[in-house]
Order: sequence, then structure tokens, then C-alpha cells
Amino acid sequence: MKTTKKEISKNKIKITVSIDPEKMEQYFEAEYARLAPTISLPGFRPGKAPRVMTVEAIGQTRLSQAALEQAIDESFRQSLKEHKAYPVTQPAISITKYPAFGEDKAQNELVFDIEFDILPKAKIGSWKKIKVKPVDPQGYAVTAEEVERVIEYLRRQGAVMNDIDRSAQKGDWVQIAFKGSQKHVQKDKLSSPSFPLVIGENNMVPGFEDELIGMKKGEKKEFDITFPKDFQDKEFANQKIHFELDLEEIKDVTLPDINDQFAERFGHKNINALKDAIKTSLVQEKKDREFGVQQAQIAGEIVKMTKVDIPASLIDQEFTRMKALMEEDLKKKGLTYEKYLENMKITPEKGDQDLKEQSKRNIILGVGLGEIAQEENIEMTDQNSARKVYDRIIELCSR
Repeated sequence: MKTTKKEISKNKIKITVSIDPEKMEQYFEAEYARLAPTISLPGFRPGKAPRVMTVEAIGQTRLSQAALEQAIDESFRQSLKEHKAYPVTQPAISITKYPAFGEDKAQNELVFDIEFDILPKAKIGSWKKIKVKPVDPQGYAVTAEEVERVIEYLRRQGAVMNDIDRSAQKGDWVQIAFKGSQKHVQKDKLSSPSFPLVIGENNMVPGFEDELIGMKKGEKKEFDITFPKDFQDKEFANQKIHFELDLEEIKDVTLPDINDQFAERFGHKNINALKDAIKTSLVQEKKDREFGVQQAQIAGEIVKMTKVDIPASLIDQEFTRMKALMEEDLKKKGLTYEKYLENMKITPEKGDQDLKEQSKRNIILGVGLGEIAQEENIEMTDQNSARKVYDRIIELCSR
């Protein structure tokens, strides 16, 4: 096999591969040996029929195509390794000379071109000068109150609910339907055809759950609520919203006792063991949260200091991947990408533009992390590789 590499541009190369006739004959014979035993001809045991009859039964075209595909697959991988080339987009393969696989052996040469985008060498700044805020170990401390909150959450998971024939009160589970309107215009974000909640857990805007107390199953109600000035959705902050409410179901909630039997439900022998496990989990959550803050800071610095010319095709590829993931996530929430943009008051063009910018940022970050990994002799072999690079940066830059 002979190969030559040509730089078409700083982001694109072409490798030309030629395989001599003798090697192509070997591929053809290997495919014949693989397929011949699968052919049954009258009067002959499988694989024992005359070659001319077996080739005819398999099909010259099928044999030639199989040999061609095997040759391209093997030589393609070998040529990438030889030239240390790493495609970042799907390579385009074009055959310029087909093997005839005929009697004239000289006509059996294969020549083909592989063309693909690559990442040019990146230039990364003085990443060891990134300032990472050191972690205060006291920040990982877990209080008894935090553990008790988790216990209470687990109790609610194991709660027993029964239908009741009385007015709703704090602690009851209810299912409601409601419509929220602002200046006589119904708002989808403030409406739901079916919404479950426990009165008193304060999952709704302040004052909303208080309106449920005293209502009975099947009862309807209308009321106004002025949203807080600091409400997260600025569209409704400090605004008066009119609600129409239907109470569809009501159940009382009986919580399990906190004892060893309760702990056994979650795989622990007693309540103290459960609390220890919760504490360990909360400590890890705090560590992960702190790492997330450090990671975001480091990522921003790496993106700023990494200089690399990203091929447009790679940005488009990452954009397509990110958009598909986003659409799948929104689908699980009952939304479409278009509806999400409408709710956020973002035009489709602006939404796609923002996603493309994030795609480019992701790629630059990946290139920067790769450069640091190479410098620090960290193998980027699996999903945890990036974490190893971040840990190394934190180790060196938070002293």
C-alpha cells in the first residue's frame, strides 16, 4: 500500500491510497474463502464445488464489492495511523481506479482518495496561570437539619394516600387544573390541565396554595395574586394574575414512621445507617456542586485563551447534535423546540445562532482540554478523561 497526503487547506487534507494488484487479489481470495462454504450446489458438498461454479453462484459482482470494501476499510485505518491524521467530520471517499478482478492481473490495482476536515494545531495560552478559588473543606459540612430534610422527602415518597370527603387542608395531596391570565390574556406558562401538589410544600407562587385550603373535590374558584417583585420570570414579576381553579381530587397523606423498618426500604439495616448514607451523599453533592463552579470558571478561561480555527463543517455537526439533544429533552417536558423559543421570546434565527455559538464554544473547549491533556500526559480515552484534566488544573492552579 502506498499513500500520499496533500493539504487542501489548513482545515482539510486529502490522502490518496493505492493498493497493488497482488494485494487486491489477496482480498478477493479472502472473500472467496469466506463465502464459498456458504454456497450449496447440487451434487457437491459445501465449499467443494468447482471454483468457476462457486464464483458464478456467489456472483462476481458480490465478491468484487466485498473485496473492495474490505480493502478500503483496512487501508483507510492504516493510512490515518501512518499520517497521524484525525478526521473531525465524516470522511469522503472517492475511488479513482477500480480493480477489474479479471484475468489481466495488472488491471486489479485500487486507487482512492480520502478527504476530510481536521483541526489545525491549537495555540493555548498560559493555562497554569488560571486562578482557581481554593475549596474550604468546611463548606462540605452537613447539618442534622439537612439530613432531616432528606428523611422527610423519603417519607413523602413512601406516603399512603386515601380519598377523603372533607375540605382540603395543609398537608393534603390535591390534583388541580388552573388557568392564569394577565390582563385578560391566558398565559400557557401559568396554566395546567392537570397538576398534582401537596398543600403547604410551597411549590407554587406565594398565596396560591392558601387558596386551596377549605375547598372540596369538584369545587371551582377564581382569585387574583400579585406575583413577587423578584419572581424569576420577569414577565410576571410584580404583576397581578387572575387564576381560575378546579380542584379535581383530594387525598390525605399518611407518612411512614421513621424507624429501622423505614430504613430497610432503602437498603439500610437501621435508621442510623440510613442517616450516615444520606450524609455521605450530601457531602458528595456539595463536592460536585463546588467542582461544577470551578469547572465553569476554568472552562471560560480555557475558551478565551485557546486559539484555533474551527472548520464550519464541525460546528454544523456539533450544532445538529446539540439541537437534537435539546429537542429530545424538551419533548420529555411536553414542549417543542419552537414552543420553547416562543415562551422565551426568542426568534428561531436567534435560537439557532445561540446554539451555534455554544457549539463552537464546546469545540474550542474540547481542543483546549486536549492540548492540556497532551502536555500533562493525560490519556483522553473515555468519558472521565475531561474530569482528569480539570482535576489536574485545579491541583496546579488553586495552591
